Amino acid sequence: MLAVARKDFRVALSYRLGFVLGIGSGFSGLVVFRILSKLVNGGQFAGDPTSFFKFTVVGIVIASVVQPAATTAAASVRTDQVQGTLEFLAAQPIPRVTLGLGWSAYAVFQALVQGVVITALTIPLGFRVSHVNLGVALLALVLTLAIFLAVGNIGAAVVLAWQQGGPLVTSLVAVVGLLSGTLFPVNELPGWVRPLAHLSPLTYSLNALRSALLSHQPTTSFGEDLAVLLGFAIVLFPLSGIALRSAFRYAQRRGTLSTF
Repeated sequence: MLAVARKDFRVALSYRLGFVLGIGSGFSGLVVFRILSKLVNGGQFAGDPTSFFKFTVVGIVIASVVQPAATTAAASVRTDQVQGTLEFLAAQPIPRVTLGLGWSAYAVFQALVQGVVITALTIPLGFRVSHVNLGVALLALVLTLAIFLAVGNIGAAVVLAWQQGGPLVTSLVAVVGLLSGTLFPVNELPGWVRPLAHLSPLTYSLNALRSALLSHQPTTSFGEDLAVLLGFAIVLFPLSGIALRSAFRYAQRRGTLSTF
C-alpha cells in the first residue's frame, strides 16, 4: 500500500502546481459562500452572520476528502489498464483490499492536507469554533474515510470487471453530497427527498462533525450518528474486499486485465 502511495507521490511532485491550484479552487469557492452567508439570516442560521459560512466550510472540506476516497481507486484501475501495469499488480502476493487502499492512499492524504490548509485560510473570514469535541470529530472522520474508501474499492471492482464505471462512481458521489447536506440543511430538501438523505452515510458524518465543531448547530446524539457510521463501515469494508477479489478473479478468467 505504501509503495503505491509513494509512486503516486512521486508523480504528484512532477505536477506541484496542482496542489496549489486545488487549495486555490477550494478557498475561492468558500469566499463565495462567505459573501452569500451575509444574505442568509433565517432558520437555524439566524442571529449569526457567519453561521451559514461555518456550515458550508465543514460540508465542503469533508466533501473534498470524501470525493478522492470514493473515486481515486476506480480512476487508478483505469490508468493501470491503459498503461499495461495492472497485470503486474495483480501478480503481487498481497491482499486485494490492500492494493485498493494503496490506489487511494496518496489522494486522500493530499485532500486531508489541502482541507487543513483551506480551513486555516477561512479563519480570517469568520470560521471560528467556540468548542470542539475532538474525539467525536476524529472518530467521525475515520469512520467516514473507511466507508468511502470501501465505496472506492467497490468502484474499482466495477472497472476491473467491465472496464467502465468510473464516471458512474463520480456522479454517485456528487448526488450523495447534494442529498447529505453538504451545502444546506437536509430539512430544506423537498419532503419526498429527505428519506433518501438518511440512506447516505455522509449525512450522519456531517451531523456528527458539525455538532462536534459548531456551537450554532442543534444538539444531536453523537452516539446515534457514530453508531450508524460504524454500521456502514462494518458492512461496506468487508464487502468491498470481497468485491475486489471477485473482480480480479473474474478479469483473470476472462483475460481482460489489460483490456481497455
